[in-house]
Amino acid sequence: MSDIARFLEVIERRIVSSLLSPEANRQYREGAVAKLELTRYLPHILRISQAYVEHSPQNTLSSPIPNTDAATAYALYYLSLNACKILNLLHQLPEDRTPTRVLDIGCGPGTVGLALQEYYREAPLELSCVESSSSMREIASRLFEMSGTSETKVCSLYPSLDRVPENTFDMIVAANVLAEMSDDTAKSTLRYCIERLDKKGILLLLEPGQQAHTRRLMGLRDWLLSTYEELAPIFPCFRADPCPMLQVSDSDWCHGTIEWKQPPLHRQLDGFLGFNKHRIKYSALILQQAGALATGARVITPTKKTRYGYESVLCSRTFYGITRLAKKNRGPSTRAFERARAFDHLYLAEPLTSELAGTKGRIPDE
Repeated sequence: MSDIARFLEVIERRIVSSLLSPEANRQYREGAVAKLELTRYLPHILRISQAYVEHSPQNTLSSPIPNTDAATAYALYYLSLNACKILNLLHQLPEDRTPTRVLDIGCGPGTVGLALQEYYREAPLELSCVESSSSMREIASRLFEMSGTSETKVCSLYPSLDRVPENTFDMIVAANVLAEMSDDTAKSTLRYCIERLDKKGILLLLEPGQQAHTRRLMGLRDWLLSTYEELAPIFPCFRADPCPMLQVSDSDWCHGTIEWKQPPLHRQLDGFLGFNKHRIKYSALILQQAGALATGARVITPTKKTRYGYESVLCSRTFYGITRLAKKNRGPSTRAFERARAFDHLYLAEPLTSELAGTKGRIPDE
């Protein structure tokens, strides 16, 4: 089992232990939770799911969390799913940057904090969480209480940003938050984040894996980088100039898909709900104060076979567009390009152009 799959099972056991009945806990330990134990939560999950499907950028979700049952339902289904995204993104952070003072804006049921606690199990963590929903704060409090928090894992919950002490942080996370803000409010929130970041601090933004939300995040990226010269993108971008995709395409969007091993309860809920979430789409942006641009190319569209050979849309520091590999140039060194999937990080041994001439390349294990 991969580390992320193991982390997610630990988190799900915590969810079950904290939020469900003793009988459901017993059933979970023995194999499967009876549908009767989950029935009260299923309508809430369906309603929340529909609200996400219909949600458009800058609008408040049509299905807020009105009570503890709804917050519990959200945690049962969406916490593991979103924790999977966060855990994959933590893998993109510089190896020399283990965040210890973290601000989580819009923490929901504590997704980011629980993911951080598992990923950096041996490291100290001082976590400040902001969540406007009292029901969500209640669930987050219960989950953190069950997380074995010690003197090295400190968590504080606040109802709004203006209640957070005036500290600085080495990482600030805003997950699925900007989507519900107007452009002006989103920019104001991002200004707040930049002002609170340490000298080498990291800003991690996660948004829904939908075209409209992703392209809006790409626009906010351009605004951030034009406003704060000290910021550098470290994922997924390899460039700090305006996003070329927004300039040349009305439809392309820079997003990823995670194929994950669903933890047991999440897989059960999929069956009860008629869902199939074995793949997770997401869009994200990670920036660092005084950070360094990475090298390589981001795969925007998966490589496809054509009459000419192979082609894909790639983005690198100096190139954006369709890159083609003629059949005559295929060889052992081109396999990485031929197998490339959307959002892969492709290392190339020579500058990227619209034609690959047997270039050597590899895809790192991300």
